[in-house]
Amino acid sequence: MRTIKVNYKTQITQRKLNDKVYVMETIRNLDEAIDQICEALSPEEQKDPFAEDLCPYFGILWPAAEALSLHLSEHPELLKNKSVLELGCGLGYPSLVAAHLGAKVLATDFHPDVEEYFRRNCTHSVVECDYMRLNWRDDKQEIGKFDLVMGSDVLYESKHPSEVAKGLIRFLKPNGKILLSDPGRSYLQQFVSAMNNEGFKEELFPVTIDGKDMFVFLFTN
Repeated sequence: MRTIKVNYKTQITQRKLNDKVYVMETIRNLDEAIDQICEALSPEEQKDPFAEDLCPYFGILWPAAEALSLHLSEHPELLKNKSVLELGCGLGYPSLVAAHLGAKVLATDFHPDVEEYFRRNCTHSVVECDYMRLNWRDDKQEIGKFDLVMGSDVLYESKHPSEVAKGLIRFLKPNGKILLSDPGRSYLQQFVSAMNNEGFKEELFPVTIDGKDMFVFLFTN
């Protein structure tokens, strides 16, 4: 699949956690943005299985990312002087919060457009944070081990529960911790079971975002 550059229409969104205001540039309208990427693809390219990976789902501030960010702000002890990896960071809100609270953060995503938006949001929010394009399903990519590995709303395919569990654990230091937030997707319990099978115990922290129940899990072994 060729590299395709689409100039999506954006808007500025602000969130305040404790004493910090996070300023993020988001895609203005997801349906409009999907129409734009479809128009940019040829009919043959639209048939390519990888075309779905180019959809700009990363450009929305999803409730699960807000739930994870809120949990981080309420538990700064998880972050101070810790190394943190975020998988599938999208706009990067949780990574920005973690970095502001004293963690050394590496934000990662596989979508080719994420880096541009993520770096803009670091600038908007006056936060320094590292970024790398990463396919966490590729076990040949080695980026080291981290004290905390986190992700939000990544369980949206049937094959994901076991893949995500192994992906999270692969980057974890001994005695490290895993945080995952989810809006209650159908594969959530399968993921928890997969983590249990890997020797991890879970602690659940329910969070409400805009009237919707979100689920933040902390896994330890």
